[in-house]
Amino acid sequence: MEADIITDLRSKLKEVEEERLKAAQYGLQLVESQNELQNQLDKCRNEMMTMTENYEQEKYTLQREVELKSRMLESLSSECEAVKQQQKMHLEKLEEQLSRRHGQEVNELKNKLEKLKAELDEARLNEKQLKHKVDHQKELLSCKSEEMRMMSERVHESMSSEMLGLQMELTEMESVKTALKEEVNELQYRQEQLELLNNNLLRQVDRLKEEKQEREKEAVSYCNALEKARVANQDLQVQLDQALQQALDPSSKGNSLFAEVEDRRAAMERQLISVKVKYQSLKKQNAFNREQMQRMKLQIATLLQMKGSQTEFEQQERLFAMLEQKNGEIKHLLGEIRNLEKFKSLYENMESKPSASSGVLEDNTYYTDLLQIKLDNLNKENESTKGELSLQRMKALFESQRALGIERKLFANERLFQISQSENMKLRAKLDELRLKYEPEEKIDVPVLKKRREVLPVDVATPKDICASSALEEVYRLPTQEEESQSCANDVGDNLELEKTVSVNTPVVSLSPHKNLPMDVQPAKEKKRVKLIGVPVEFKNGHERQNNLPSKRAL
Repeated sequence: MEADIITDLRSKLKEVEEERLKAAQYGLQLVESQNELQNQLDKCRNEMMTMTENYEQEKYTLQREVELKSRMLESLSSECEAVKQQQKMHLEKLEEQLSRRHGQEVNELKNKLEKLKAELDEARLNEKQLKHKVDHQKELLSCKSEEMRMMSERVHESMSSEMLGLQMELTEMESVKTALKEEVNELQYRQEQLELLNNNLLRQVDRLKEEKQEREKEAVSYCNALEKARVANQDLQVQLDQALQQALDPSSKGNSLFAEVEDRRAAMERQLISVKVKYQSLKKQNAFNREQMQRMKLQIATLLQMKGSQTEFEQQERLFAMLEQKNGEIKHLLGEIRNLEKFKSLYENMESKPSASSGVLEDNTYYTDLLQIKLDNLNKENESTKGELSLQRMKALFESQRALGIERKLFANERLFQISQSENMKLRAKLDELRLKYEPEEKIDVPVLKKRREVLPVDVATPKDICASSALEEVYRLPTQEEESQSCANDVGDNLELEKTVSVNTPVVSLSPHKNLPMDVQPAKEKKRVKLIGVPVEFKNGHERQNNLPSKRAL
């Protein structure tokens, strides 16, 4: 038994060892396969890295090429634009030259044509005058020949000496008459020639006016071109000055800190020059804007007066339309009354007929009584509805009268508001004139930079900050746009306050020029202040007219 157990155990041990060997072999095979897979994975990873590096390199090179191509395209496009601008300027110059030549040729041809027309008119007038003279001479010759024939016939006849004397006087008077006629004709000819000369001179004046306008246009174009050339010349001069400063500056050749300071100083000087130019231009623009505001205020006052008259016309038209509407309603009601009267007469006739026939008939039936009762009820309802309708009409009429009264009051208030607004604008315009007259702008002395020793601080401010601070200090001395807008807003507020005072019909108004101004715009010196205490005469007259308007309309 024990031998069998031992053999079984040995066989099992052999089997376990064989299985262990097989497992070890399988484990070795798995490790080898895993190593092979790891090697393959490393190879694949290396290949991917190389490929990505190559792709990145290609991408970078392509980006560089694209950037270069884009820069080349930009440079080419800029060159193309520059060439286009040059060609455009050249074409514009050629067009201007051609237009000028064409205008000169046209003017020359016009002058020649005018001269030829004048000569032709003179020739025609001379020809006409000569023809008239020839005809007159022919008539005189025929008259003289007839007189000579008559004289010869009378001489042959027996005539007394007195008759001969009278005949001689008659011939002398006729000769004087012909001489006077010739003088009159000469004067007429002279008048016609003078009229022709006057017409020619008028034509020449018109032509000279046209030439003057053309020359003015050319002068304006020349001025614009000169201004452009001046601006370009200034830019070139600034560039030339910069180049000369850079060439003459010995510190710019080295790499010292003084060169940087000198560059900053030059930049600040250039910025100061530009700020001065901007300040002068802004000063001129401010003066121009003030003048424009003054004109606009006067125009607004006149427009408000025109608007008041226009509102009166619109109110009149609206009242006429309402009157026509009420007349139409009255006609409609009259037609309804006539129809009701006709219906009433027909109803009375219908009632009279049954009453006449009732004497013949013995008694009324039940249905006729029922219809009569219904008819009476309907008549009562009709009367009640008529009363209600009349009440509603009376209410509507009362409401319309009330609405008309409110509209009249509203129109009167609007008219007073417009009058007060126009007078307020006029007063503000006068106030601005007085302010410009008695409060001139103070001259601002721009400090000139003096030469001093350069000291290099530790914290050096940039030239942009210094320029900005100096520009702000200079600009703050002037009244800003915000202050002007505040003054405009205060003007609107004063207008509203004045509207309220007009609606309440206040008798006394006090006005001072600096009351409505903001604090920043108050005058700097006491000597230049102008205080207007009380109300001007025009303002008082305007308020008296405003107070008298409602009383006149009420009457």
